[in-house]
Amino acid sequence: MSNLAEFRENFFIQHQYALATGRTVDNLFDRSKALHGNTLFMSFLQQTESSSSPISWLDEDQCLNASIYGLKQTAKEITDLEQWLDFSYPDILFHLAHKQSTTPLEKIFDCEPSKDWGNVTKGDIKPLLEEFHWWCSFINELDLHEHDFEAAQDLLAFLEQPLFKQLKRLVDVVELANWELDASVFENIITGLNNNNKNFVQEWLSSENAFSHYNAKSHREYKSLHSWLFLSLIAQAYGYKSNLWATKQQWKKLGCELKEDAKPAPVFHYFKVEHEYEFAHEEEQKAESNFGRKISIVYNADQVIGFEGECFAETKVSELPILERRIDELNIHIEHSNDGAAYNRIDDYISMPHKELFKAKDSTKAYYATLLHEMVHWTGHESRCKRTFGKSYDDPAYAFEELVAEIGSSFLCARFGLTKEVRANSIKYIASWLDGFDDKQWIKTLEKSATLANRASNVIYVPKRDD
Repeated sequence: MSNLAEFRENFFIQHQYALATGRTVDNLFDRSKALHGNTLFMSFLQQTESSSSPISWLDEDQCLNASIYGLKQTAKEITDLEQWLDFSYPDILFHLAHKQSTTPLEKIFDCEPSKDWGNVTKGDIKPLLEEFHWWCSFINELDLHEHDFEAAQDLLAFLEQPLFKQLKRLVDVVELANWELDASVFENIITGLNNNNKNFVQEWLSSENAFSHYNAKSHREYKSLHSWLFLSLIAQAYGYKSNLWATKQQWKKLGCELKEDAKPAPVFHYFKVEHEYEFAHEEEQKAESNFGRKISIVYNADQVIGFEGECFAETKVSELPILERRIDELNIHIEHSNDGAAYNRIDDYISMPHKELFKAKDSTKAYYATLLHEMVHWTGHESRCKRTFGKSYDDPAYAFEELVAEIGSSFLCARFGLTKEVRANSIKYIASWLDGFDDKQWIKTLEKSATLANRASNVIYVPKRDD
């Protein structure tokens, strides 16, 4: 057992004891400054037992109250050692196993001299490495991350995420990483997935083209040439200002009623025929086309009573100050264009459609839900949460990252007060990416992605009482 003189003189003992007691080095120095150097460190700890803030060696019940700052400082020193030796700390421990305590590290590893580590021996560094190893193992058991820490630099990157920079104790990490903020949202997602039977619909326009036409209920664009032509001609003939259309039944479901003189318009739907000869006579060898067609009758929004939605071109996104402030604090680079929504992980920026391109009366929710999806992708950068993105749509890693992003977006929509329940289109999007996973892995995949989504959400925003 070291005495206070050794503690005061030995850099590595200082960090070792700081980790072992959950205090900072400065705190230990300050608490022991009046004691003689010959005082054993254990005696110093015992003398604090009668004080208002006693110090003792940490056990597993106490270690959650340990200082994140102390752990981070130790991680920085050992990361520097890893970079010098080009080994992870477990490998360094392995190479030290059968060496003399007085042997310098330069001799053990046969490496270039270092002004910072040149006089350091196995005896100096091994106790600290062993203490640090215990901490890494302990944090791994807290299930706060996807993989075990394989090096000090992995732990350092984890502790230097924006969230952890604001925290002082490990217990705060555990409290923020639990499900209190997101549990109800996740349950809502599960319920929605069980009831979902619809396809995902993109929530922004491909362009600001005023001549495009959309379904008022589903928000789908009428893209076929015949549909576009008929709707454009009818809109021009009757002077319709809205580019929203729906069937009589759809308007009824939206709580609207057709005017007596409402003018019908045809739209054409094309679908793939299941069997090649479905529309051919038995004696014919092949059909001219494997696509079928049906016609729906729709009515313009100007021809109904009770519709409160706006023309897509007139829709405005309301600003969300709290979220905009977090974007500034996190220094997230966002560019707006007509090219859709995406996160560029090479150049580390987010591309978003112009706000004017988002649809109907829920345009604010649609815009920010999309932005939050891309912000969750942003947290996956190697300098932050360090997730695997995948390379293409058919890559399982790509699908998994999309699940993380959309679930994270749902969590954050609730945290920012955008939605009370998970948006139907988010449910559809999550369901579309789950299709690529085996049925047996469905729940496990969902839970794993939700865990990472929770962690990403904590990086972006944890509500405060005054928000």
